[in-house]
Amino acid sequence: MKVENVSKDGKLAAIIAHLTFLGPVIAWFINQEEKDKFGSFYIKQSVGIFLLFLLISAILPIVPEFMFMPTLIGFYIFIFILWIYSFSGAVSNEYKLIPVIGGLIQKLFTKKK
Repeated sequence: MKVENVSKDGKLAAIIAHLTFLGPVIAWFINQEEKDKFGSFYIKQSVGIFLLFLLISAILPIVPEFMFMPTLIGFYIFIFILWIYSFSGAVSNEYKLIPVIGGLIQKLFTKKK
């Protein structure tokens, strides 16, 4: 869904949220004053990608040694594709949920009122 009226700070927060593991923290501070929905959406998506990375990294050592490298490479490619998909949405002013887990991420990180 394309958004026309994204604030400059919201887009900046959305893009910065995708840069390294510190990006979401920096973007969160940028987004504190204005509380832009677009920035918040992508901060949540980027934290979700990072948490998925940590979760799978913790599970990966269980894989047998002969399958470790192909599994590791596939895992990194999968995370990179999710990151590119999310980053492209932030740059193009579109709300793009990460396939399969995007809705769950948004529900987990949204405050209930």
